Amino acid sequence: MKRFASLLLAVLTAGLLSAGLYAADKKKTDIKEVTFVTSIDCKNCVKKVEAKLPYEKGVKDLKINLDDKTVWIKYDASKTDSEKLAAAIVKLGYTAEELPSTPEAPVKNR
Repeated sequence: MKRFASLLLAVLTAGLLSAGLYAADKKKTDIKEVTFVTSIDCKNCVKKVEAKLPYEKGVKDLKINLDDKTVWIKYDASKTDSEKLAAAIVKLGYTAEELPSTPEAPVKNR
């Protein structure tokens, strides 16, 4: 009985350690952002993109600005890239020109 309890404790400990390592490894995703200028020009276009684009592999978040005709996407770079996301927008019937990312403004000393 004592041997069974020791074996059970060892198995549970190993399981908890492996679950912890799996969770830590899962958090090491490479999240990136991209903004596209598109030919989206109406609310129905926005609804169409909002309905389809989140199902693209790796898409984490998306925002569409109809006034600027831009689509901002946060994505997991280990699952997709900006070219594939642009192709997904084009497949929906719109143009997709990637805006260059701008570096953050330097913080001024006061």
